Amino acid sequence: MKYKIGIIILIGTILTFCIYFHTEQGKINVLALGDGISTGMTVYHVEGYDYNEYLTEYLNEQNNLGAYYRYFNEVDETASNLVIKINNNITSIDKKIKLKQAIKEANIITIALGMDELNNYAKKNTLGSTKINGFLKKYEEILNTIKKVNNEKVYLIGLYESHLINKNKIEKINTEIQNLAQKYNVTYIDIMDINNHKEFFIQKNNYYLNYKGQEYIFNKIKEKQEQQTIKII
Repeated sequence: MKYKIGIIILIGTILTFCIYFHTEQGKINVLALGDGISTGMTVYHVEGYDYNEYLTEYLNEQNNLGAYYRYFNEVDETASNLVIKINNNITSIDKKIKLKQAIKEANIITIALGMDELNNYAKKNTLGSTKINGFLKKYEEILNTIKKVNNEKVYLIGLYESHLINKNKIEKINTEIQNLAQKYNVTYIDIMDINNHKEFFIQKNNYYLNYKGQEYIFNKIKEKQEQQTIKII
């Protein structure tokens, strides 16, 4: 009798594990990397709702969200600092996972770099080719490292014009980011036309977006995702 009960318990345990494993296998893990644009930083120096939260909320509503690794991005992040973070394999603020493991496990990685770094530089210096090329070199280093361990979806959020960096310069930088996206087989998200929507900004001379602008970026990611083989459904 005890033997039969043991067998039943064992079978039940195995079935539970199989159901759990099958369910978790279908989930989408999201990793957010980047600067204040990725954290939803606002003109009030507080973080609002960002495009990653719109994305994970959408996935959760569809019962597709796995883990959300949200504690590796930060305001004023630079490409060189993110390289250091990856090389040092830092642990997330909530102490749940190391960065390299999060990169490996993510099904979707979003990266927003450049708006804080280049605008902060332009406040005190002339933004020329030396700084831009240095930024792009580190950006490529990040992509090279990520693609060595992750062949899932990676989305690079493009830059847009600000009161410190003119449209012509931004377009040239975005072209180089697009070239990197093509080289490493990742997806570039063009948001240059975000400047056409005054309702996305609270102040004219501040490039940080409100929740409408953040939702706009999410919709751009969603549109791209729906054009690709694996859809967010």
